[in-house]
Amino acid sequence: MIDLHPPFAFLLALGSAVAAVLIVGCLGGGSVPEDRIIRTIPPAEASALIEEMGQGSGFVIIDVRRPDEFAAGHIRGAININSVQFSERLASLDLDGTYVIYCQRGGRSAGVRELMREAGFREVYEIEGGMSAWRAAGLAVVRG
Repeated sequence: MIDLHPPFAFLLALGSAVAAVLIVGCLGGGSVPEDRIIRTIPPAEASALIEEMGQGSGFVIIDVRRPDEFAAGHIRGAININSVQFSERLASLDLDGTYVIYCQRGGRSAGVRELMREAGFREVYEIEGGMSAWRAAGLAVVRG
């Protein structure tokens, strides 16, 4: 049997624990189960998805900007849930629905996307670059 000095044994045990945490974290944590889709898509792909899904049951477009930003121009059919209050409204949304989310440039919607991922939503698409990219792509915007 090998006699390990106490400091060396401690470092060996600590190193093993750190390695185990890193391996488990890389293999398991943060991934999305195969039956879930949580991802960022470019505006053109979002537009095609919106056209395909139409007014279908369980399909919701959510603008997470402030109400004044929403009124100045949003995607047709979108509802407005300000990102500041989103966590309060999370329970009112169907986990099995299909959602397209966006903000102005992608910062706020990225946080909302992660909230939805953690809550267990099945299908969430975030528009890459938000409303700025949507407009730059020449896609339709409605006011009011």
